[in-house]
Amino acid sequence: MSAMDVDESGAEAPPEAMEDIPPPPPPAGPSARRARVQLPEHHEDEGPTYYRLGVDYPVDPDDDEVLHQCARIKKLESLEVVGPKLRKLCLVANCVEKIENLETNVNLEHLELYQNLLKKIENISHLHNLMVLDLSFNKIRSMETLAACSFPRLDRLYLSSNKITDIEGIWQFTNLKMLELGSNRIRAVPPEIASLVHLEELWLGKNKIISMTIPPLPALRHLSLQNNRLEVWEPAFFQNLSGLTHLYLGHNNLPDLPEEFALLAGLVEVDLVRNAITQIKPIPELRKLEELWMNDNKIEDLGQIANLSAFPSLKTIYLERNPMQDLGNKEAEQRYQEAILQAVPHIQQIDAERVNFEIKVITDGTERHVMGIRRS
Repeated sequence: MSAMDVDESGAEAPPEAMEDIPPPPPPAGPSARRARVQLPEHHEDEGPTYYRLGVDYPVDPDDDEVLHQCARIKKLESLEVVGPKLRKLCLVANCVEKIENLETNVNLEHLELYQNLLKKIENISHLHNLMVLDLSFNKIRSMETLAACSFPRLDRLYLSSNKITDIEGIWQFTNLKMLELGSNRIRAVPPEIASLVHLEELWLGKNKIISMTIPPLPALRHLSLQNNRLEVWEPAFFQNLSGLTHLYLGHNNLPDLPEEFALLAGLVEVDLVRNAITQIKPIPELRKLEELWMNDNKIEDLGQIANLSAFPSLKTIYLERNPMQDLGNKEAEQRYQEAILQAVPHIQQIDAERVNFEIKVITDGTERHVMGIRRS
């Protein structure tokens, strides 16, 4: 089990179950905030294939939100009934083919048409109050039409899982803090992105990006370039993005870490899963680093584990399925774990196993009255 394969609920568990609690994975980006919605099975005798807003689903004139999920809605209509009162429109996992009929909804702040059948971004330039725009999981090929939109309040823009090839049309959104473009067909990050001076999170995983060239983004804290085609470190990357706290570069083909990595002194989480790394480079400047994922690389020398002592705040380390682990050899696996504990005695998690944890039970004594619980 690797850091990429598991999840954590955060709920407490009894002591005997602690070893079975899966460890946390590196975040995969906001597109993972919910998976593709599973549509209910439709049977021919269940009624019409599609339903209508304002007909099958009434729209109340006093509504400031219209929310429908898996409702088989094909068309945006009847929203003039609420007009400027509407603040949030959320139609998730429906069959909407076109953005239309929003002319009267001029005060809309949140437009979410996640997982529909949209092919274009259109008919929204008049929505000057938009703060959140989510058009993820559609069939959109271009962002170009966004250039006609001012959106001075836009804070979050989600366009993951479309067919977009170029980042464009958004340079006027200078208050944007979150940009999600994962799972598209993007090959490069254009220099114009430097105009997004307040951008804090940039998610570009699962694209076709071949270069780490990114201009200065002083506010950027989270960056994902997982599952791209990166093979070379670029020194300017570290100078331009020195404020990063979370960096996700797993599933590329990057070599050993360069000296410039030390410029990212604020890093708390780093994902380097499944690259071409052969060494664990000691970088004492990374004093805040708590989470390091380096499983499925090419580290052969068990002695490299000693370099983990350079990270005083390290809590979680993933190194499984590197050659040095000698997976399947119980004695070798034991030496591997002992080497990590020796290098980082305070470590809390090694791969999928929690270590050095304590369980504190707080009670008022009422358990004496519960059948099956016995005080020692």
